[in-house]
Amino acid sequence: MRAEQVQAFIDVAEHGSFAAAARHTGIKRSTLSATVNALEDSLGVVLFERSGNSLQLTAVGESVLPDCYRLLTSASRIKKHCQQHLQGVESQLCIARDDALPEAFWRQVMHDLKQRYPLTAISVYLLPPQEHPQFVLRQTVDIAFGLYTAEGAVVNASNLAPVSMCLVAATSHPLSRLPSVTRDDLAQYTQVCLTYEQGDKLVSDALFSTNYLGLTMFEVIRDAAINSTGWALLPYPLVKEAIESHQLCALNHDLALDSHYYRYVEGERLGVVATALLTKVSRFLGTTR
Repeated sequence: MRAEQVQAFIDVAEHGSFAAAARHTGIKRSTLSATVNALEDSLGVVLFERSGNSLQLTAVGESVLPDCYRLLTSASRIKKHCQQHLQGVESQLCIARDDALPEAFWRQVMHDLKQRYPLTAISVYLLPPQEHPQFVLRQTVDIAFGLYTAEGAVVNASNLAPVSMCLVAATSHPLSRLPSVTRDDLAQYTQVCLTYEQGDKLVSDALFSTNYLGLTMFEVIRDAAINSTGWALLPYPLVKEAIESHQLCALNHDLALDSHYYRYVEGERLGVVATALLTKVSRFLGTTR
């Protein structure tokens, strides 16, 4: 029993006749008939009742048809696994990332990767970028993506692109009514900022005072700012839509803010899928600065 014999049996069963299957597949009717006959001989059973131009599955033909589908699926997976191995495609990829880039982008990227590399198991762990290096060092993840300040760079981090940062507040927030904000203006109100683990304690990236609300995800910070809980310093790609829809206001200021870069930290060696992911992130950043 060979895979092409099973495929011929399925084609004929699905189209109801050798002639219809031949038209659909482009394989000669006589070839399909001989292939199915060979399958029946190898199995020692009759799969179709033939009467003139009429063709109908036998009871045993109906009973084995579902398993034939499964057999072809398994054969295809075996072939693809071997092809991936020869091409250097990872069987598993573990990713850490922050949420400085929009979730819509990440959803599409994960969809595209699974479509292109369906047999690669992909795990994504969401956490602040300050915690990424230790996960890569421990080999918990293969690659990590995140937003860093120049001072926050780590040894193994590589720059992908600079990212514009915005001081934002809800349009209903008092700061949004000022033509320009100063450091003293900001200090009067709660800052919603990033919080992360450092050693055995939580550290918050508050800019000017102890009046802050520390949260672990940029999207949660953005939503708190939209809710007028406080003002925030956030990456432009993440707040672009909220600013355009007037949920957030970009605050005018002349403050000297740290430069921010989107970086990646990689493990020992990037495989095919990780490289494809890296390319997609780089291209996206090139369109959203």
